[in-house]
Amino acid sequence: MFPGKKAFDRLTWTFKNVLDASLAWLFYDLRSPLLTSPDNGEAVQNALAAHAPIIKTVKPEPIPLQQALLPSFKLQTETSEEDQRDQATELLEWLSLAMARSPRVLKGDSVDPYLCRYRPAETGTPTDLVLYQWHGFAPAAFVQKILLGATKASAGEGWFALGGASFEGKGYTVLRDGGEVMTWNYSD
Repeated sequence: MFPGKKAFDRLTWTFKNVLDASLAWLFYDLRSPLLTSPDNGEAVQNALAAHAPIIKTVKPEPIPLQQALLPSFKLQTETSEEDQRDQATELLEWLSLAMARSPRVLKGDSVDPYLCRYRPAETGTPTDLVLYQWHGFAPAAFVQKILLGATKASAGEGWFALGGASFEGKGYTVLRDGGEVMTWNYSD
């Protein structure tokens, strides 16, 4: 690129008119070992240490869901494949609403049916749940630790659901109930 050329002028115009504010970049180097910062004792990624990064610690946020109406997690196997797919879709809808902390899944919620078409199962069991959320980068090793910890904590008759989403809109949900596991992989 040279000054006076069309592409150079477009680039100059872009920097003056579009990219005229400070931008924050989010990085995570999966290959680099962690170092300890001399300033505050926090871990700093080796490759990023020279750029004076601002370190954010990702901590879980426990959120109670009081009296959530639980649907049945068992799919009816004697029905057709299409009916089983519909049941799995309804279950995913409930999980998505619960993970979004929607009041639609709570006992006693009375929303106008014109505003929301979702109705919890009338046979649902009111149960107190706890939702844990992390916002930030989640490397595969971290998600694996969460999955294994949830599996251990829900041993026996317990259940858990784990969901994640990417910046591109792709997501997944895993539901484990007793010895059965269901997974959904989807994208926007």
